[in-house]
Amino acid sequence: MPISRGGKISPPHCSNVSIVILAGGQGKRVGFRQKALLSYQGQPLLTHVLQNLEPLKRPIWLNVNGDSLAYQAYDLPQFFDEYPGFLGPLSGMHAAWNHVDTEWIVCVPCDNPSLPKNLIERLIFAYQNQPAPLVVVHDGERIQPLYLLMHRSMQPALEQALKQSHLSVSRWITDHAHTTVDFSKEKRCFQNINTLDASRLT
Repeated sequence: MPISRGGKISPPHCSNVSIVILAGGQGKRVGFRQKALLSYQGQPLLTHVLQNLEPLKRPIWLNVNGDSLAYQAYDLPQFFDEYPGFLGPLSGMHAAWNHVDTEWIVCVPCDNPSLPKNLIERLIFAYQNQPAPLVVVHDGERIQPLYLLMHRSMQPALEQALKQSHLSVSRWITDHAHTTVDFSKEKRCFQNINTLDASRLT
């Protein structure tokens, strides 16, 4: 399918955006467990993420690098990183473009049960005001690089970064044209769960 018109990027809208949930990490901070499947308030973290995403009625893909059978109950299309060695989120973003057929994707992490329900709407609106192939959340202090609207034209840049072992998502974004979205009033919505803190994971 064509990804642009007249050599220009087609703006994101409801019919050309897919969602990619990044769940392909090693889970070092949680005892090498599948972070997306850790229980939070009686349900897996992934269930909480999906509850905030499913009302958006967009295709949802799951990037995994562990036991894919563990996710069968979710009935989501899955894909693995193309590069071995658990290289991080950039590797998952890169692999997405070999599976997703829309012109745009929105990436979100698997470990945030408080995902803003208007996230994609605001990312798209920000593009309309200031077009760029990357649109990323800013929490008032810094960018939140895993909450990202990305155009397919960025795939070669992802490939180059991985080949050069430049694996910082924040640095990769700031090295390229991007637009930020001010979520400073909703900063607490971007607190991922990165440890086995008994006060949060039950």
